[in-house]
Amino acid sequence: MGCVEATTASNIDNMMRIAIAGSGGLARLIAAYLGETPHPFIILSRQAQPNLEADYQVVPVNYDSQTDLRFALRGINLVISTISGNPQINLIDAAAHSDVQRFIPAEFEGPLARRPRHDPLDHGRAACLHRLRHWAGSNHHPMAFTVFSCGVFYERFARGGLRSMGIGTSSNVYYQGTYLMDVELSTAKVVENTASGRPISVSMTSVQDLARYIVAALELGIQNWPEEFTMHGDRRTVNDILRWAESVRGGAEFATEIIQARDLRAHLEHAEYYQDHATVAYVQELIATEQTRYDISQPNLNALVNIEPTPFWDWLRAHWGAA
Repeated sequence: MGCVEATTASNIDNMMRIAIAGSGGLARLIAAYLGETPHPFIILSRQAQPNLEADYQVVPVNYDSQTDLRFALRGINLVISTISGNPQINLIDAAAHSDVQRFIPAEFEGPLARRPRHDPLDHGRAACLHRLRHWAGSNHHPMAFTVFSCGVFYERFARGGLRSMGIGTSSNVYYQGTYLMDVELSTAKVVENTASGRPISVSMTSVQDLARYIVAALELGIQNWPEEFTMHGDRRTVNDILRWAESVRGGAEFATEIIQARDLRAHLEHAEYYQDHATVAYVQELIATEQTRYDISQPNLNALVNIEPTPFWDWLRAHWGAA
């Protein structure tokens, strides 16, 4: 009986109040897994969410109003953001002024150290990180932050792409077929090797497993978190990714254009000259891939939590295999 009481008391001591910003697919998955923990949480949304309100506490907020945001964040220990741009910057400021202990930004991609200073794929990420580092070093309202870097989402290869989950609306990765291949159309445009001739590896994670990793990390204690957690569900070469997709689609080779690393810049300049913005974005992603920006060879979170992520092959078969 004493052990039960001690455990219960410990759970109460370790409970955190959490705010999830956003109501898209990732936010809903995080909420579902948080619902299995003792941590109370709210969902911040621009508008009412009747389909969520039956199960969760949804707080409508105006992301342009500091007063509104600070009121909503009273007593919150941890903010998990799935929004981007100026709304996220405003949320960061409000969180710091509300004495939030730690902030998880919507920065779920490759490791921070591999992002270039002038990043064509930035989409406001540098500004977000700059603001987080400002508050982390503040004497008056210090607020720590942790980035969860998980590589490329499996769902970029799903039918409908990330759009099917309401993720990536402010970037070029929203639609099906914007990275490496369009599995439904059996087409691909890839760079397989680096400029030095080595096969390129890509680390990938399902959106569901990212949510599981975030919630599992709570057990480590947010005061012990580093500035960045890295994780992946699988790590495969570009060639493996393409061959496996062909296999689950029946074995026929995709209509594939293989671009050599040395030719990527010329492809980019050609697309820029003709103002082909979709191709510009696509080639910029290939350049990032060749620069191994999405490669996480030694993740620091996988071994710390009890999560068995879905292998990429299993995910592909589940999404694209024969019924």
